[in-house]
Amino acid sequence: MSNYLAIATVTATIGRIVSEALDRVPDPSGIPKVRFGPPQADPQRIGCTIFLYRTTMNTFRRNDDLPTRDDGGQFVGRPRVTVDADYLMTFAGDETTLEAQRFLGAVVSALHAQPFLSADAVRRTVAGTAYLRGSDFDPQTKVRLVPGTIDQQFMAQLWSTFPQVPYNVTALYTASSIPIDADVTPVPQRAVLEVDARVLPR
Repeated sequence: MSNYLAIATVTATIGRIVSEALDRVPDPSGIPKVRFGPPQADPQRIGCTIFLYRTTMNTFRRNDDLPTRDDGGQFVGRPRVTVDADYLMTFAGDETTLEAQRFLGAVVSALHAQPFLSADAVRRTVAGTAYLRGSDFDPQTKVRLVPGTIDQQFMAQLWSTFPQVPYNVTALYTASSIPIDADVTPVPQRAVLEVDARVLPR
């Protein structure tokens, strides 16, 4: 079971992991910040910005829930869609001390060491985040964080959507795969009590 808060739960959990990684980087200006949303033209902001810029249906699991209805159109199972979420992570800091690069190194190292969202991280995120109340995301769900490959053309297209924002050190990650169940109640199916098998003459 995983309701409509599944994507937000995954994003917030990634933010927690990133925040904990940044906490290990010495920062004379205070604790590095983590924010969600598109990159902003704010030279005073230090840390990491996490932006969910695209979601796609997971090709390999798009039919896992079939069939969901019987011949009469009644739900016999809870419909489930499984998506992959693509994140743009940008890092900003004092360039004279290579802060952005140090933040990047801390984050990619942490995500490489923990490529799956742990059950503990999911539970702590849901418990400590008010807007995730009601999330029933299964902590045992294996959501993998896969680093993306950035070629020059794709990078130019992606950053062209932020014309007022100077380029920052960037990393791309995909969270695969996130299940979302529809809020419907399937009709209980009658159990088969007996099988009447017989041979009829032709």
